[in-house]
Amino acid sequence: MLVLGMDTSLQACSAALINRASGEVISFRREIMERGQAETLPDMVDAVMMEAGDPYATLAVVAVTRGPGSFTGVRIGLSFARALAVALEIPITSMTTLEAIARNVKHNAERLPIAAVIDARREELYLQVFDADFQPLTEALLTPVAQAASHLPPGPCLLAGTGAELLHDAGAGRVMADADPLPDAEVVALHAPVEPLPGEPPEPLYLRPPDAKPQKPLAGRSN
Repeated sequence: MLVLGMDTSLQACSAALINRASGEVISFRREIMERGQAETLPDMVDAVMMEAGDPYATLAVVAVTRGPGSFTGVRIGLSFARALAVALEIPITSMTTLEAIARNVKHNAERLPIAAVIDARREELYLQVFDADFQPLTEALLTPVAQAASHLPPGPCLLAGTGAELLHDAGAGRVMADADPLPDAEVVALHAPVEPLPGEPPEPLYLRPPDAKPQKPLAGRSN
C-alpha cells in the first residue's frame, strides 16, 4: 500500500511516499520555512512522486497532519490533501501534530511517557502526553506555560517538540528527548491510521480561536 504523507502545520514543509507493507521510505522532501508552504507543497509532492516513478495511479491513501499548529499551515496541508484525494478518488486520513511529534522519539529504552509540546506563543503551549507505545494518556490541550507542568505525569518523562525547552525545568526526571521537534511527513505516512479508513475528510484540530479581529467601522460611517 502506497501512502503519501504531508505536513505544513508548523515551521516546515514535508512530503513523503511510503510503502506501508514494508515500511520503506520511497521518496522524501523537507524544507524548514516559516512561510511559503502554500507555494512549496504542490511542487514538493510532485517531486516526491516523480522521483518514485510517477505512481499516482497506484497511490492508496493521502495522509496529513491536522493540527494543532499554525492556523494557516494547518489549512494549507488539509486543503491540498483533500483536493488531491478528491482528484485521485482515494481516501484521506490524518494524524494530530502532537502525535506526529511524539512519534519522532525513537529511543525510549526506559519506556517513559512522552509529552509532546508545541510553542503556541503568547506564553502558551499545546500539550499532550502519550505512553511509550504512543497511546494518548491525556487530551490535547492549550495551556499557559506557567501551568503546563501540572499536566505532566508524575515522575520521569520525555519532552519533545518546539515547546519542550520551556518545560525542561518543570521537575526532576523531565528530560529533553533526542528527537526532531517538528512533525515529519515520513512519520505521518507511516503511522496515520489506514485500517479502517475514515469515512469523512479530517477536520482541523484548533485549540484556540483564530487571531482575526473584527474590523472597526470607518470614521463617519454608521451601521
